[in-house]
Amino acid sequence: MEVTEVTSFLAQTTPFDQLDADQRQALARQMSVYYFRAGEEVNTASQRLMIVRTGVFSLYSDQQQLLTKLQTGDFYGYQQLLTELHDKDTLLCEEDGLVYWLPAEGFDHFRYQFKNIDLFFQRLFSRRLHQYKAQSTDRFTLKISDVAKARKVSIPPDATVQEAASMMSKQRVSSLLVEHDNKLVGIITDRDLRSRVVAEALPANTLVTEVMTERPETIDLHAYLFEAVQLMSQHNIHHLPVLRDEHIFGMITATDVIRAQQDHPVYLIGEIHRQHTEEGILQCASQIEHLSRSLSSQQVPAHEASHVLTTVTDALTQSWIKLAIAELGPPPCVFSWLGFGSQARMEQGLNADQDNALLLEKEPEGAVGQYFEQLAKIVCDGLNQCGIVYCPGNIMASNPELRLSLKGWSKQFGRWIQTPTPDALLKSSIFFDLRPIYGSKSLFNALKQDILARTVDRAVFLYHLSHNALKGSPPLGFFKTFTLERDGKQKKGLDLKKRGLILITDIARIYSLSKGIPAINTRQRLIQLAQHKVMDPKDSQNLLDAFDVLAQLRWDKHQHDISQGHEASNLLDPAVLSGLQRHQLKDVFEVINQAQSHLKYRFCREL
Repeated sequence: MEVTEVTSFLAQTTPFDQLDADQRQALARQMSVYYFRAGEEVNTASQRLMIVRTGVFSLYSDQQQLLTKLQTGDFYGYQQLLTELHDKDTLLCEEDGLVYWLPAEGFDHFRYQFKNIDLFFQRLFSRRLHQYKAQSTDRFTLKISDVAKARKVSIPPDATVQEAASMMSKQRVSSLLVEHDNKLVGIITDRDLRSRVVAEALPANTLVTEVMTERPETIDLHAYLFEAVQLMSQHNIHHLPVLRDEHIFGMITATDVIRAQQDHPVYLIGEIHRQHTEEGILQCASQIEHLSRSLSSQQVPAHEASHVLTTVTDALTQSWIKLAIAELGPPPCVFSWLGFGSQARMEQGLNADQDNALLLEKEPEGAVGQYFEQLAKIVCDGLNQCGIVYCPGNIMASNPELRLSLKGWSKQFGRWIQTPTPDALLKSSIFFDLRPIYGSKSLFNALKQDILARTVDRAVFLYHLSHNALKGSPPLGFFKTFTLERDGKQKKGLDLKKRGLILITDIARIYSLSKGIPAINTRQRLIQLAQHKVMDPKDSQNLLDAFDVLAQLRWDKHQHDISQGHEASNLLDPAVLSGLQRHQLKDVFEVINQAQSHLKYRFCREL
C-alpha cells in the first residue's frame, strides 16, 4: 500500500483534513487496504473503522431496510468502536470498490489525542441514531398519513340528498365532505341518509345542509393513528375528515383504522370508551403496564410513548366523566374538564399523578356547585383506582378552589400575572400548561385566549417567571463532573426530571408565553419558537435534542424499575451508563446551561 496515496486521500477527507501532514502520515501507516467486488458482503463484526475510498456500499438494518449508501469518504464501524455494541447490520458492496481499514487501537489513539476527531464521530453516531429512528416502521408510530389517501370527495351544501346519494354510489364511498368556498362546513354519511332522510320520510330534493353534521371533528394529516381511534371512540363517529395545513386532504374511516390497527395494543383506547361500568374501566386500566412494556419492547421513542400513555389517561378521564354523568344526570351547565402539567403537554410518564380542574359556564354555587363537586369526586377517585394517583399538592378538580367559572379562572390567572408572588410563580409552572380533556372547547378557548393576551410582552411577570425558573440548574459541576443528589431513600443519582426535563419545559413555556404561542407540548413549543423566530433555530434544535435524550433515559429507567418490581424513579445513577451516554448527558446539561444563560439575558435584565 502506498502511504503517500493514503495520506493524500486523508488530506481531503473530514475530519482527518484537520491533522497536519506528519499526523496524517502516522495515521496512514496504521491502515490496510482491501478490494471488494460487487455483490460481496463486508464483515461488520470486526472492531475497526472502515473508510470508503471508491465504490458504493449499501447498509441494511437487521430487518433488511436500506439505511443508507456509503460512498467515497464515508465511514462504517465507528458505532461499534464507540459503544462496544455490535449492530446486526448487513453491508453489501454494490459497485466494485476499495476501502481502508483502521484498527481499533489506531482509532482510539487519534480520538483521544484529538478532541475534534472524537467530537466528529460522536456527532456522526448521533445522526446514525436518528437514521435508525427515521427508518422505523413500528406500528405504534403509524400516522394518519400512513393510512389516509389524498382523495377529497365533496359536495356543496345547496346540493340535494338525492345528488348526495348518487355521488356516494358512483364514487363508492360511505360519506361526503360538504364544502363551501373551499372550506369544510359539514359531513354527510350513508347513516345520515338512512336516519335523517329515509326514516323521516323527507323528500329527495331536501338540501344537504338540512341533514348534514355541521362542524364535524377533524384530524391533522400528521397526527398519530391512535388519536383517530381516540376521537372516533369518544364521539362515536365512523368518518373523520383529514386536514393538511388546515385544508381538506381526504377522509379516514373506522374501517381504515381497524384494518391498520386491529392487532395494536393501543386499540385499548377504543376499548376504554366502550366501557359503561367501573369494573370495565378498571379492567382496561390494568392493561396499561402491559401496554408500556409493549411500547418499550418495540423501541418506541420516549416522546411518542408519552403521547400514547397520555391519550390513554385522557380516555380513562372521559370514561369516568361519562359514568358520573350517567349517575348524576345531565350537568346543570356547560363545562370543560381541564388537564394541567404533563397531561396537558402530552408528556406523561409511568409515575404521573393527577393535575386537573373544572372550568364552568356558571358560578359554582347552589345546585351547580353541588353537582360538580360530586362529579369531580367520582372522576378523581376513579382515576386514583386506575393508578393515576391523587396529586400530593391537591391540584385536582375535587379541590373547590379549582372549580371555577370562566370569570373566576380569568380573575385567578390575572392575579398570578399581575402579582407574581412565590406561590403564584409555583402555580404558574403547572397551571399555564392546560388542555381541555372533556366538554366545551369554546369555553376553554375563551380562557386560553384571555391568558395569552395577558402574558404577551408582560415584562414584570416574565422577569419573575424566568428568575424562578433559573433557581434550578443542571447537575453539572465546575469541571463538568456530575453533581449527585439523594432521594428520600438515600439513593444517589441525577434527577432527570427536576434537574433536566423540567428546566427545558420551563424555558420553552416562558418564551411561548412571551409571544402568545398557543402550543403546549414542549417539543411543539420549541419547533414553533424557531419557526416564529422567537428563538434561534440552532438553540431550539439543541434543546429539542437534549429533551429527547433526557426523556429517553427517563423512560428506559422507568421500564427497568418496573421490571425489577420497584417504583418508577426519576433518579438515575450515571455509573450504569456507558462512556458514550455519560459524554452525551454532559453535553445535554451544557446545552441547558447555555439556554438558561440566554433566558437570563432575555428576561432578567433590570426592569
